[in-house]
Amino acid sequence: MLLLISTFKKINHFFTLFTNLINKITTMKKQIIVMFFLLLGLGSTLFAQDYTNFISCEVDGKEWKAEAKKLRIPISGFEYLAIAAFQVSPDIQVWIRMYYFTDELKPGTYEITSEKEIESNSKKKNKKEDMVWVLVDYTEETKGLGHAFHDGESMSGSLTIEEITSTSVKGFFEATLNGVYYKKRAVATMTGSGIRGNLEKKLITKAGGGMLANGDPHYHENTKKSDETDTIVLTNGKFFVDWSKQKNEETEE
Repeated sequence: MLLLISTFKKINHFFTLFTNLINKITTMKKQIIVMFFLLLGLGSTLFAQDYTNFISCEVDGKEWKAEAKKLRIPISGFEYLAIAAFQVSPDIQVWIRMYYFTDELKPGTYEITSEKEIESNSKKKNKKEDMVWVLVDYTEETKGLGHAFHDGESMSGSLTIEEITSTSVKGFFEATLNGVYYKKRAVATMTGSGIRGNLEKKLITKAGGGMLANGDPHYHENTKKSDETDTIVLTNGKFFVDWSKQKNEETEE
Protein backbone atom coordinates (compact mmCIF):
# COMPACT_ATOMS: atom_id res chain seq x y z
CA MET A 1 0.00 0.00 0.00
CA LEU A 2 2.79 2.42 0.93
CA LEU A 3 4.53 1.54 -2.34
CA LEU A 4 1.35 2.31 -4.29
CA ILE A 5 0.96 5.70 -2.56
CA SER A 6 4.63 6.54 -3.23
CA THR A 7 4.27 5.62 -6.90
CA PHE A 8 1.12 7.74 -7.18
CA LYS A 9 2.90 10.74 -5.66
CA LYS A 10 5.78 10.38 -8.13
CA ILE A 11 3.36 10.17 -11.07
CA ASN A 12 1.46 13.20 -9.79
CA HIS A 13 4.73 15.12 -9.38
CA PHE A 14 5.75 14.18 -12.92
CA PHE A 15 2.45 15.43 -14.35
CA THR A 16 2.82 18.66 -12.37
CA LEU A 17 6.31 19.24 -13.84
CA PHE A 18 5.06 18.36 -17.31
CA THR A 19 2.12 20.77 -16.98
CA ASN A 20 4.43 23.57 -15.84
CA LEU A 21 6.74 22.89 -18.79
CA ILE A 22 3.82 23.07 -21.24
CA ASN A 23 2.66 26.33 -19.68
CA LYS A 24 6.15 27.83 -19.99
CA ILE A 25 6.41 26.77 -23.64
CA THR A 26 2.97 28.28 -24.34
CA THR A 27 3.99 31.53 -22.66
CA MET A 28 7.25 31.66 -24.66
CA LYS A 29 5.33 31.07 -27.90
CA LYS A 30 3.00 33.96 -27.06
CA GLN A 31 5.98 36.19 -26.30
CA ILE A 32 7.68 35.23 -29.57
CA ILE A 33 4.48 35.98 -31.52
CA VAL A 34 4.12 39.36 -29.81
CA MET A 35 7.79 40.18 -30.53
CA PHE A 36 7.34 39.15 -34.16
CA PHE A 37 4.42 41.53 -34.66
CA LEU A 38 6.25 44.31 -32.82
CA LEU A 39 9.26 43.90 -35.12
CA LEU A 40 6.96 43.72 -38.13
CA GLY A 41 5.28 46.94 -37.06
CA LEU A 42 8.68 48.59 -36.46
CA GLY A 43 9.84 47.56 -39.92
CA SER A 44 6.70 48.98 -41.48
CA THR A 45 7.15 52.22 -39.53
CA LEU A 46 10.76 52.55 -40.66
CA PHE A 47 9.79 51.91 -44.26
CA ALA A 48 6.96 54.40 -44.03
CA GLN A 49 9.33 57.08 -42.82
CA ASP A 50 7.88 60.35 -43.92
CA TYR A 51 10.04 62.54 -46.12
CA THR A 52 9.08 66.10 -47.00
CA ASN A 53 10.84 65.71 -50.35
CA PHE A 54 10.52 62.25 -51.86
CA ILE A 55 10.13 59.94 -54.82
CA SER A 56 8.17 56.75 -54.22
CA CYS A 57 7.09 53.89 -56.46
CA GLU A 58 6.72 50.13 -56.74
CA VAL A 59 9.73 48.55 -58.45
CA ASP A 60 8.45 45.38 -60.10
CA GLY A 61 5.77 45.29 -57.40
CA LYS A 62 8.07 46.05 -54.45
CA GLU A 63 7.44 49.32 -52.59
CA TRP A 64 10.27 51.85 -52.48
CA LYS A 65 10.59 55.40 -51.18
CA ALA A 66 13.53 57.69 -50.50
CA GLU A 67 14.37 61.30 -49.84
CA ALA A 68 14.72 63.38 -52.99
CA LYS A 69 16.32 66.65 -54.04
CA LYS A 70 16.66 68.87 -57.09
CA LEU A 71 19.78 68.25 -59.18
CA ARG A 72 22.12 70.46 -61.12
CA ILE A 73 23.45 68.68 -64.20
CA PRO A 74 25.77 69.89 -66.97
CA ILE A 75 23.57 70.43 -70.00
CA SER A 76 22.93 73.21 -72.50
CA GLY A 77 20.61 73.96 -75.39
CA PHE A 78 17.34 73.81 -73.47
CA GLU A 79 15.86 74.21 -70.00
CA TYR A 80 15.61 71.31 -67.59
CA LEU A 81 14.25 70.21 -64.23
CA ALA A 82 15.95 67.19 -62.65
CA ILE A 83 15.11 65.52 -59.36
CA ALA A 84 16.39 62.28 -57.85
CA ALA A 85 15.91 60.13 -54.75
CA PHE A 86 18.83 58.32 -53.11
CA GLN A 87 18.95 55.30 -50.84
CA VAL A 88 22.25 54.08 -49.36
CA SER A 89 23.34 50.47 -48.61
CA PRO A 90 22.36 49.16 -51.01
CA ASP A 91 22.56 52.15 -53.35
CA ILE A 92 19.23 52.64 -55.12
CA GLN A 93 18.38 55.75 -57.10
CA VAL A 94 15.42 56.99 -59.13
CA TRP A 95 16.03 59.95 -61.43
CA ILE A 96 13.41 62.10 -63.13
CA ARG A 97 14.64 64.55 -65.77
CA MET A 98 12.44 66.91 -67.77
CA TYR A 99 13.83 68.88 -70.72
CA TYR A 100 11.86 71.72 -72.33
CA PHE A 101 12.19 74.81 -74.56
CA THR A 102 9.62 77.17 -73.03
CA ASP A 103 10.26 79.59 -70.18
CA GLU A 104 8.61 77.29 -67.66
CA LEU A 105 7.07 73.87 -67.19
CA LYS A 106 3.30 73.66 -66.84
CA PRO A 107 0.99 71.13 -65.17
CA GLY A 108 0.02 68.35 -67.54
CA THR A 109 0.73 64.77 -68.61
CA TYR A 110 3.89 64.09 -70.59
CA GLU A 111 5.18 61.01 -72.38
CA ILE A 112 8.27 59.31 -70.97
CA THR A 113 10.84 58.66 -73.65
CA SER A 114 14.38 57.32 -74.11
CA GLU A 115 17.69 59.13 -74.52
CA LYS A 116 18.01 57.76 -78.07
CA GLU A 117 14.67 59.29 -79.04
CA ILE A 118 15.68 62.62 -77.51
CA GLU A 119 18.94 62.60 -79.48
CA SER A 120 17.03 61.79 -82.66
CA ASN A 121 14.32 64.42 -82.12
CA SER A 122 16.78 67.11 -81.03
CA LYS A 123 18.39 66.97 -84.50
CA LYS A 124 15.13 67.84 -86.22
CA LYS A 125 14.89 71.42 -87.43
CA ASN A 126 11.20 71.93 -86.66
CA LYS A 127 10.95 71.39 -82.91
CA LYS A 128 7.75 72.30 -81.12
CA GLU A 129 8.16 75.07 -78.58
CA ASP A 130 5.88 73.30 -76.10
CA MET A 131 7.73 69.99 -76.41
CA VAL A 132 8.72 68.35 -73.12
CA TRP A 133 11.02 65.34 -72.98
CA VAL A 134 10.83 63.21 -69.84
CA LEU A 135 13.35 60.60 -68.71
CA VAL A 136 12.79 58.29 -65.72
CA ASP A 137 15.78 56.14 -64.77
CA TYR A 138 16.57 53.58 -62.07
CA THR A 139 19.82 52.17 -60.72
CA GLU A 140 20.36 49.54 -58.01
CA GLU A 141 23.55 48.18 -56.51
CA THR A 142 23.47 44.37 -56.54
CA LYS A 143 25.50 41.69 -54.83
CA GLY A 144 28.59 40.65 -56.72
CA LEU A 145 32.36 40.51 -56.56
CA GLY A 146 33.52 44.12 -56.37
CA HIS A 147 29.88 45.29 -56.59
CA ALA A 148 27.59 45.34 -59.62
CA PHE A 149 24.52 47.24 -60.77
CA HIS A 150 21.08 46.49 -62.21
CA ASP A 151 19.84 49.59 -64.01
CA GLY A 152 16.65 50.61 -65.73
CA GLU A 153 17.08 52.93 -68.72
CA SER A 154 14.20 55.27 -69.51
CA MET A 155 12.02 53.79 -72.25
CA SER A 156 8.27 54.52 -72.07
CA GLY A 157 5.36 55.54 -69.86
CA SER A 158 3.81 58.79 -68.68
CA LEU A 159 4.46 61.47 -66.07
CA THR A 160 1.92 63.96 -64.78
CA ILE A 161 2.84 67.26 -63.17
CA GLU A 162 0.03 68.15 -60.78
CA GLU A 163 1.52 71.29 -59.26
CA ILE A 164 4.63 73.29 -60.09
CA THR A 165 6.08 76.58 -58.82
CA SER A 166 9.44 78.28 -59.14
CA THR A 167 10.70 76.21 -56.17
CA SER A 168 8.64 73.01 -56.07
CA VAL A 169 7.09 70.24 -58.16
CA LYS A 170 4.53 67.54 -57.42
CA GLY A 171 3.23 64.71 -59.57
CA PHE A 172 2.98 61.02 -60.38
CA PHE A 173 4.27 58.58 -62.99
CA GLU A 174 4.24 55.07 -64.47
CA ALA A 175 7.32 53.89 -66.36
CA THR A 176 8.65 50.86 -68.20
CA LEU A 177 12.45 50.73 -68.30
CA ASN A 178 14.99 48.78 -70.28
CA GLY A 179 16.82 46.66 -67.70
CA VAL A 180 20.59 46.37 -68.11
CA TYR A 181 23.41 44.98 -65.96
CA TYR A 182 26.83 46.43 -65.12
CA LYS A 183 29.69 44.37 -63.73
CA LYS A 184 32.99 45.51 -62.29
CA ARG A 185 35.90 45.16 -64.68
CA ALA A 186 38.32 42.36 -63.82
CA VAL A 187 41.22 44.74 -63.07
CA ALA A 188 39.08 46.85 -60.72
CA THR A 189 37.85 43.73 -58.91
CA MET A 190 41.33 42.25 -58.50
CA THR A 191 42.97 45.47 -57.29
CA GLY A 192 40.09 46.55 -55.09
CA SER A 193 39.89 49.94 -56.81
CA GLY A 194 36.29 49.19 -57.73
CA ILE A 195 35.30 48.74 -54.09
CA ARG A 196 37.15 51.91 -53.03
CA GLY A 197 35.49 53.86 -55.81
CA ASN A 198 32.10 52.53 -54.79
CA LEU A 199 32.65 53.54 -51.16
CA GLU A 200 33.63 57.03 -52.29
CA LYS A 201 30.45 57.22 -54.33
CA LYS A 202 28.44 56.12 -51.29
CA LEU A 203 29.84 59.02 -49.28
CA ILE A 204 28.86 61.46 -52.01
CA THR A 205 25.42 59.86 -52.35
CA LYS A 206 24.81 59.99 -48.60
CA ALA A 207 25.60 63.69 -48.68
CA GLY A 208 22.85 64.09 -51.27
CA GLY A 209 25.15 64.77 -54.20
CA GLY A 210 24.81 61.49 -56.03
CA MET A 211 26.64 61.11 -59.34
CA LEU A 212 26.25 64.69 -60.46
CA ALA A 213 29.65 65.22 -62.07
CA ASN A 214 28.36 64.05 -65.43
CA GLY A 215 24.60 64.02 -64.86
CA ASP A 216 24.30 60.35 -65.85
CA PRO A 217 22.51 57.95 -63.47
CA HIS A 218 24.06 55.02 -65.33
CA TYR A 219 27.66 56.09 -64.94
CA HIS A 220 29.36 53.42 -62.81
CA GLU A 221 33.12 53.75 -62.54
CA ASN A 222 35.25 50.76 -63.58
CA THR A 223 32.25 48.80 -64.84
CA LYS A 224 31.32 47.08 -68.06
CA LYS A 225 27.82 46.76 -69.45
CA SER A 226 26.90 43.10 -69.94
CA ASP A 227 24.71 41.61 -72.68
CA GLU A 228 22.03 40.57 -70.19
CA THR A 229 18.81 42.58 -70.39
CA ASP A 230 15.32 42.52 -68.91
CA THR A 231 12.50 44.92 -68.10
CA ILE A 232 11.96 46.99 -64.95
CA VAL A 233 8.49 48.37 -64.30
CA LEU A 234 7.87 51.34 -61.99
CA THR A 235 4.22 51.70 -60.94
CA ASN A 236 2.28 54.00 -58.59
CA GLY A 237 5.11 56.51 -58.80
CA LYS A 238 4.73 59.76 -56.85
CA PHE A 239 7.05 62.69 -56.22
CA PHE A 240 7.24 65.98 -54.40
CA VAL A 241 10.31 68.19 -54.10
CA ASP A 242 10.51 71.68 -52.62
CA TRP A 243 13.98 73.16 -53.18
CA SER A 244 13.37 76.60 -51.64
CA LYS A 245 15.51 75.71 -48.59
CA GLN A 246 18.13 74.12 -50.82
CA LYS A 247 18.19 77.28 -52.95
CA ASN A 248 18.68 79.49 -49.89
CA GLU A 249 21.56 77.33 -48.64
CA GLU A 250 23.28 77.54 -52.06
CA THR A 251 22.82 81.34 -52.06
CA GLU A 252 24.44 81.62 -48.62
CA GLU A 253 27.43 79.58 -49.82
